[in-house]
Amino acid sequence: MFKKLTRGELDRYRGTAAFPEYVDFLGSLREGEGGEVDLASAKVGKQTVKNRLKTSADALGKGIKFMRSKQEKVVFEVTAR
Repeated sequence: MFKKLTRGELDRYRGTAAFPEYVDFLGSLREGEGGEVDLASAKVGKQTVKNRLKTSADALGKGIKFMRSKQEKVVFEVTAR
């Protein structure tokens, strides 16, 4: 029932308990890599997705840069902090 977590594991979830899938995805990316989020699939607004990405990147010690994109997508690149 209980699982001990290391400090690193705790840091991954600090402030991101509501959306660990963002942390997992960003954790798989290196600096210079990026991705896109389809807002219809996410079922939330553009600003919500951006806020979740920023919070998740901060929890992982990464930076994030948003690119101009169509209204229905969020495109981003992982950067150094």
